[in-house]
Amino acid sequence: MATDTRAADTAADRAGAAPRAGGRLEFPYLDGLRGLAALAVVFYHAYLFTGTTGTGPTELPWLRPYIGWGYLGVPLFIVLSGYVLMLPVLTRFDRYRLPGGFWKFIWRRARRIIPPYWASLVLFALIIMFVPVMHNPGGTQWDTKLPMGWGTFLTHFFLVHDFFPQYIGKINGPMWTVAVEWQIYFLMPLLILPLWRVFGGWATASGLVLIGMWMGSESRYSWMHPWFVGLFAVGMLAAELTVKARDEHLAGTIRERTKLGGPRWASGAFVAAMAIGTLLVFFRNRDYWQHQTWPSEVVTGIFAGILLTWMGRQAVTGKHTWLARFFAWKPFVLAGLVSYSIYLFHSPLLGLGNLVLLPLGLYPKWQFLLMIFVVIPIVLAICVGFWWLVERNFLNRRQKHATAEVSQRGRLPEVETDGTVTTDDGAAGSTERSSTAR
Repeated sequence: MATDTRAADTAADRAGAAPRAGGRLEFPYLDGLRGLAALAVVFYHAYLFTGTTGTGPTELPWLRPYIGWGYLGVPLFIVLSGYVLMLPVLTRFDRYRLPGGFWKFIWRRARRIIPPYWASLVLFALIIMFVPVMHNPGGTQWDTKLPMGWGTFLTHFFLVHDFFPQYIGKINGPMWTVAVEWQIYFLMPLLILPLWRVFGGWATASGLVLIGMWMGSESRYSWMHPWFVGLFAVGMLAAELTVKARDEHLAGTIRERTKLGGPRWASGAFVAAMAIGTLLVFFRNRDYWQHQTWPSEVVTGIFAGILLTWMGRQAVTGKHTWLARFFAWKPFVLAGLVSYSIYLFHSPLLGLGNLVLLPLGLYPKWQFLLMIFVVIPIVLAICVGFWWLVERNFLNRRQKHATAEVSQRGRLPEVETDGTVTTDDGAAGSTERSSTAR
């Protein structure tokens, strides 16, 4: 932001105005949402790893309706990535073009995600090689990550293991999602944005979701998770609708009645109805949905897009929701800021923790309780250590600022723009911003 406009923008912020047109938007509550998604995945994997293979679902079926949906944190990550990466594209004057061009975008993404990924991959490959309990099958869920050969390691190293069903879940199960997202980074400028410029956001996102669903129904494509491309586009569309609301608000053209056909409160009721309806469908048919993951992931991704649109449109027009404040709570935001390290590290450590507990011969419920109250805290502490030693060296400017901000203030402001931070009480301050997906 230019110096001569900063004072005027600061005054507008203090008066409760939304960010100006052309400014980059940041929504710190997204970090809290990302943190909750990461924790949901951790608890889900703890459930799967407990005891011998299948112990969790068979011996603790009463937990399944609650923890068994933890895998849905993954499509939420994908939608969030599309949302956050689209915001800087939309807040430029040459919309639908990446800031800095294709190679700069890929370089920024590579620098952010690949070094921590490689560090985690090499570390756990060495652990599997040299820790006997980790490379010898023991009748647990960890056996699905074995064996590890050169084909497994190299496909993981080059982030193409999601193309090979024999390699996709080896070494460190959650890593397949990093490969999928890395490939989507190339599709965003080469496929999605060109389609966006020609057909628009609604047609592009809808078309990619439908194509992904068709491919997902074909078993020969399912392990590649092609529907994630459509969900990434759903996040991009949610970002576009958010920015459009911001621009309309600044131009004074946004109306008191939304496109849903009712007053503003009706949009919140619509989101609540969608959430309740989704939960009812999932719980009434949970056996089907939990065995056919692509339909539940698509539904979750679409709902996540609706939720992000609603929260974003409320935030940019100065109507901060209790949900945004909830997600901006310090523990959730901190979990979100280290969520990538949690994602890269938790699964093998949970497998190791279960293998250490297994010789005790505990009943499944007691072993699960130890996994929850002993193993998970230790795992999360190790993840934070990995973040401190490795990942924080590759954070972008936004994340470095957010980490310092939340540690000092306990809560991040709900809406931030390039050069100006708008806080809950209307105060504003200068800072330097940069977008990120993780």
